[in-house]
Amino acid sequence: MSLINEIEKMMESANTSIFYRVILLGGKSLYLEGIKSVVSFGETEMQFDLKKCSLLVKGSGLKLKYLDKTSCVIVGEIKAVETL
Repeated sequence: MSLINEIEKMMESANTSIFYRVILLGGKSLYLEGIKSVVSFGETEMQFDLKKCSLLVKGSGLKLKYLDKTSCVIVGEIKAVETL
């Protein structure tokens, strides 16, 4: 059983197309799926291009703990997550 899959099942009635997923855990770590490319990354901001938008993560002491072709894990003091 996947928490994300269960949430998606509950949202089916909204007929939404989900092209990225973000899980924020206590402002200390973030999991992102659906990355097309990394635009920039640094200790205070990281930006990723997704299928239909970009995602900007702001904070302090940010570090990419994991990165593959379509997902990543960021740790640090995450203060904001914005779609652009």
